[in-house]
Amino acid sequence: MMKKLNTIVMLLLVVFTTTNGLAQELPKPSPAATVEQRIGLTDFKVVYSRPSVKDRMIWGELVPFDKVWRTGANANTLITFSDDIKIGGKAIKAGTYSIFTIPVQGGDWTVMFNSVTDGWGDSKYDKANDVLTLTTTPIKGMYQESLRFSFEKLKGASGSLVFAWDVVTIDLPVEVDVDKKAWANIDKAIAEVTDETKANVYRNAASHAASTGKRLEEGLKWIDASIKAKESWYSYWVKADVQHAAGDNAGAIASAKKAIEIGEAGAKESGKPFKYKAQLEKAMTEFK
Repeated sequence: MMKKLNTIVMLLLVVFTTTNGLAQELPKPSPAATVEQRIGLTDFKVVYSRPSVKDRMIWGELVPFDKVWRTGANANTLITFSDDIKIGGKAIKAGTYSIFTIPVQGGDWTVMFNSVTDGWGDSKYDKANDVLTLTTTPIKGMYQESLRFSFEKLKGASGSLVFAWDVVTIDLPVEVDVDKKAWANIDKAIAEVTDETKANVYRNAASHAASTGKRLEEGLKWIDASIKAKESWYSYWVKADVQHAAGDNAGAIASAKKAIEIGEAGAKESGKPFKYKAQLEKAMTEFK
């Protein structure tokens, strides 16, 4: 019995030791990092490892020129985007891709977005799996000790995917189709509208019509439906914007005046001034 018990104890010790050994986590010279960014309505995510310069010569030595480089350390650097986009002016489908580069001394670099995403280093790189290839001119930038990916120059439907390490910066312009997705979201919300959501859903749709100058006839119907569901000073301001975008300046001024009237009435009840009056009055001067 004792012999059997000793055997069981030894087996448990082996399992415990092995499990802890496998689970052991130690600091890495090139720690993992993730950067996420929304541009327009498209979500981006870059997962990579960050090597540091550590007083080494990077370009031409640690990272050879004219050879495929994993653009990071450890496992492949991965980029994911939720919608079809354009990078460097070229179209690429939504999905997850590995980023590889070919650094060139004194010349343009090649950047490849590759469909194989489970590699380590460049071990699984195959040119046949490149989904998109770009040529870009590196910029001599501020010194960056640890490799960094970031999203910069953000605007409504564009930005830049930026890679920086040592004194080299790569800037890749990114474009997204905000309009297509926004209208799809609007159409879906309208199709699923309820009595409780009518005021907001129709007002948001009308506001987008005004800001884009598209579907303005529908925009007028939407804002009227919003006002019918729940009248507010802000809804009349949106109506004024839609009317102005449609060329009905007289109607826009009338709606702006109505917004002030309702806003002031509500503010009077609370004992506070209507703080948007000046903005509405300024807008009316632009409606002429």
